Amino acid sequence: MNGAKLEEMTSFKYLGTNLSKDGTDTAEILIRITMATTSMARLSRLWTRSSISIKYRL
Repeated sequence: MNGAKLEEMTSFKYLGTNLSKDGTDTAEILIRITMATTSMARLSRLWTRSSISIKYRL
């Protein structure tokens, strides 16, 4: 680009997905597992509350 050198990246985020230079998706998988674990931990607090009841209608 007009004689300027471009920086070589090992990974970058594109459309919400981490892409790596070598094509592996290990980092992306770890990120998604962490996000899912965090979400499940937040939900477990809700599921264990005794103040919430479920009423069934027949």
